[in-house]
Amino acid sequence: MMKEQIEELKRYAVRLKSGNNNLGSGVLWKPKLCQKHKLYVFTAAHVIKNHEDIRVEFERDGKTVELPADEFIISNQYQKEGEWWDVAIIPIDYNYQELPRYRVAELSYDLNKILKNPQLIMVGFPQEGYIDKSFRLSMDTLECEYEDVDKSIETIKYKFVVPNIDNSDKNLELGGFSGAGIFTQIDSEIVLLGIHKGALGENAARGNLLGATADFIRKMCHENNCDTPEKPGEVNGNLLDRKQFFIDEILSDLEEDDYEKVSILLGDILKQDMVEMISSAFCYYCEECEYKTNYHRCIYFRGFLLILAVFLKIVDEDTNLLSPRIGKMNEIPIYFVCSEGKGVANKDQQTQLKLSHFIYALKLERDLSYKLEDGCIIVWGSERTPRDNQRKCGYSEYKNVLRDITHIPGNGLDITCVFSEPKPTVIIHINEIINMLREGKLNQLKENFDKYIEELGK
Repeated sequence: MMKEQIEELKRYAVRLKSGNNNLGSGVLWKPKLCQKHKLYVFTAAHVIKNHEDIRVEFERDGKTVELPADEFIISNQYQKEGEWWDVAIIPIDYNYQELPRYRVAELSYDLNKILKNPQLIMVGFPQEGYIDKSFRLSMDTLECEYEDVDKSIETIKYKFVVPNIDNSDKNLELGGFSGAGIFTQIDSEIVLLGIHKGALGENAARGNLLGATADFIRKMCHENNCDTPEKPGEVNGNLLDRKQFFIDEILSDLEEDDYEKVSILLGDILKQDMVEMISSAFCYYCEECEYKTNYHRCIYFRGFLLILAVFLKIVDEDTNLLSPRIGKMNEIPIYFVCSEGKGVANKDQQTQLKLSHFIYALKLERDLSYKLEDGCIIVWGSERTPRDNQRKCGYSEYKNVLRDITHIPGNGLDITCVFSEPKPTVIIHINEIINMLREGKLNQLKENFDKYIEELGK
């Protein structure tokens, strides 16, 4: 795990206190939609059990935030048996908008990748080395390696591998780490694997440690009516998380009549479960995309999809969002494809994209090339902004770009079929759609868009 990622993990580290007593550690988790609470702390149940006036401490912008734990949930299984299922949840209504979200693992989905890369890390507050005046310097990391899991008691086993642990008294050295989040790295993504419980047995000298699984955390959240971490690969069809984005980007620019119409339409779409639309032939991605097959979790994809759904319903209220068609006779299929493009030499976020980057990525995704219908419209979405003159193209320009790409040494394209594959009539960036909506006069949008496509396709 890179140092930058370890520094990022420190943002989630929590110290739990009662009076002057340091109880142990915990980890912040921020749900995607924040439907029940804005923030949660996951910790070990034994850390807070039988304590009063519990306080939660974490760092934000170099300052220590201290909040009361007014409510906490301890797992029923732990209360009955007192050993396994050692998890507690502390809901917090504290607004921390800039805190990045991380993924919570599902062992059945992630285990093979964990076995290939078993390195784990946790950030906590050991009792040894505690500095009363410094939250930051009291924090420490512990590197571990995954060993095994027992799903019957929702427990993972791992060994610490840090050489600077004092072998003469590992129990003392590990004190205070209880409740810390156990993280791993999967496909460059930081993932929470579980919550640290303690050593296997009464002595930690052999280095065997135990923790509650992320699967049990998810189950406990669900059973106690908390916001529940999504499962990997699970498609969230509720686009409510991008409502404010739509308001800021589109609604705030509209005149009164258009504002009312779009507000009603937006409300109708946000009531719908868009899982089928996201999973349909309408939506695709092609490299590069950091989310890969989980592209539906990307806020850019989700925000652009919401904008496009509203746009299509304004153009034609009877549009089937699973396989939309537009044009004067509704004869032209339209697709939405997200990609940061291929062949971008400078990956700096400030570097603007070109159409050639997108078309190159599109043609390398062979399965996608064959799925598109001939003569279609492709709406391109991307996190980075394309150059102003690189937001749209018709077929003639598309052919020229494609020819240039085939001249790139080692381009990976099959020249014998690249020009015979289904080809788009028009490619437009989502920013073009956004600008059309901002301009208003939505009662003329269908007519204006048909003319726009017709001119571009010449």
